Amino acid sequence: MVMRIINPRMNPVITTNQNREGFTLIEVLIYISLFSLVAGGLLLTTYVVIENSGRIENKVIVSEEGSFLVRKFDWALTGASSITTSSVFSEIKLEVTKPTGESPVVFSLGSEEILMKRGGGETVPLSSAGVSVTSLIFTRIPPAGGKPAAARIEFTLKSGGYGETFSFTKYLKV
Repeated sequence: MVMRIINPRMNPVITTNQNREGFTLIEVLIYISLFSLVAGGLLLTTYVVIENSGRIENKVIVSEEGSFLVRKFDWALTGASSITTSSVFSEIKLEVTKPTGESPVVFSLGSEEILMKRGGGETVPLSSAGVSVTSLIFTRIPPAGGKPAAARIEFTLKSGGYGETFSFTKYLKV
């Protein structure tokens, strides 16, 4: 504490100069509230980024799986001499007959998966376990207007909360 005397001839007045160190209570409360706002904003931003990355991952998984299945259907229908579609009760089936190789190739819908059977072999799942097939529609398009017969395949895939419908039409070359 420093003391000084101002104008000693008159009434002596003593003043004190205290060194002020630290923060007042109001300053501390303001800093804490500002820090809380910044921390809350960072937490919210982090949550949104993590949530969106999951959605994007599901979208990529569904897109890749759909692309794979479309290529598999294209492979099966290339060079096909005939196709037969049937929807008996709950069974949906596409049978593709080829002049070469193991015939017929049969596609069907299992429990949330697309199944394929080649010739007399075993039935194998084509779709991944992480993706569910919610619908599968085979349509045989008869020849018309100079165009050959065709097969239209439409299926819907879902992973997480994301779903997408794929459709594919292949004309038969007879």
